[in-house]
Amino acid sequence: MDAKKKRCAKNALMLLLAVGANCLGSFAARHITFPLYLDSVLTIAVTAISGLWWGIACAVLSNGIMHIADATMFPFVLCHICTALVAHLTFLHYQRSNRKEPRQSYPIDTFLWAGLWSALTNAVLGNIISQILYASLTIPNVDNLVQGIFIAVQNLTFATYFGGTLTNLADKMISATLSYAVYRIVCRSA
Repeated sequence: MDAKKKRCAKNALMLLLAVGANCLGSFAARHITFPLYLDSVLTIAVTAISGLWWGIACAVLSNGIMHIADATMFPFVLCHICTALVAHLTFLHYQRSNRKEPRQSYPIDTFLWAGLWSALTNAVLGNIISQILYASLTIPNVDNLVQGIFIAVQNLTFATYFGGTLTNLADKMISATLSYAVYRIVCRSA
C-alpha cells in the first residue's frame, strides 16, 4: 500500500473512532447530572491529526448520527463544524508562529487554546440557535442550569447565554484535554 492510501486509511480509522467517541460522549452526558454536551470529545484530535476536512466530516457525521438517534438537534452541527474550523485555525497559527511543518507535534496549550476558542464560538452560535429555534430548551442537563440561573436573575436571555457559555467552557476544555491525550497516543504509535 502506498503512503497516500496508508494515510487515508489512518485518517478514516481516526474519523470512525472519533465519531464513535463523540456519539458515546453525547449519550453519556445525558445520563449525568453535570451540564455537559460531550458531543465533540475527539473532533479537535481528528482535526490535529488528519486536517480540516476530516474534522468537518467528523462534525457532520457525529451530529447526523446523534440527530437520527434523537440525541441532538441538527442545527447544532454548525457549532460542531465551528469546533473543527477553530481548531484548524489554532493549529495553523501555531505552525506559522513556530515555523513548524503541518501536523508536527502540537503542545497541550495549543489544544487548550483550540478548546477555548471553540467554547467561545460554540457558546455564541449555540446560544443563538437555542434561543431562536428552541426557546432556550435544548437538553435537560443544560436546561436545568439555565432554569437555575433564570430563577436567580429573572432574565431568560442572560440565563441562556451565561449557562451556555459556562457549559461550553467546561465541555470544550474536557474535549481539548481528551483530544490531546488521543493525539499523543496516535503520534507515539505512528
